[in-house]
Amino acid sequence: MFASREKYMHKNRLQEFCMQTHKELPIYKVELEGDCHHPKFRCTVEVGGQQFSSTGSFSRKKEAEQDAARVAYEILATVGEDDVKELSGMIDQDKMFCKSILYEFAVKTKTIWPSYSVDCLRKPFTMFVGSVLYDGNIYTGESASNKKDAEQNAARAVIKSILATDNSCMIGIIRSKKELLTAIKSSGSTPTTFTPIKFTRAVAYAAYGRPDHVAPAVGTSANPSAKTVTGSKKRKGRVGGAEANETMVAKEH
Repeated sequence: MFASREKYMHKNRLQEFCMQTHKELPIYKVELEGDCHHPKFRCTVEVGGQQFSSTGSFSRKKEAEQDAARVAYEILATVGEDDVKELSGMIDQDKMFCKSILYEFAVKTKTIWPSYSVDCLRKPFTMFVGSVLYDGNIYTGESASNKKDAEQNAARAVIKSILATDNSCMIGIIRSKKELLTAIKSSGSTPTTFTPIKFTRAVAYAAYGRPDHVAPAVGTSANPSAKTVTGSKKRKGRVGGAEANETMVAKEH
């Protein structure tokens, strides 16, 4: 008995909530699905410029309206200032899903998909600045070292602007990504710090004996003293030959 009464109280709760929070009263829109013999109804309620739909189709209009009111109340009543700050902080810490979040929001709210553009700044060093056109407004994100991050930063600027209005649809989308973002962060698959690469001088111990030796240029001998040794032998041969000739001349005389 109590359960049956409870499911018809959602519209009253939502209306009281709107009056307490100084929001405009709910506006209900019911759509007919199915044929005339077996009609089904789906309802969408608008509260403060935000729309909430029933979870399914119902055989009676009143049931569809009550379900849409339930969805709206459960979302609006649980959204607080701390929730918005927490979700905004998540977006600040990790921007990798910002474009997908904004795309999902555009689909659910039936708005035109965002359009991105990126400008390259070359002074004093190369950086990229992304902008996005969404719902008739242009948003510019923080500069980044590559184009992909620049677009994500632009999408993040839109998301934070929408979050500032306590938009329940955006809050719900970010909440659905919360577990995934937490899992990725804890797994360390997206490191936030990078260790610079250190380049060291090439060392060849086996071929050249000491670490400070440098490999010879292409086309030279692997043994740097080979030519010296060969030259010494030739000089010795010449000296020996000259001495032999002088001895032979002395004996003839």
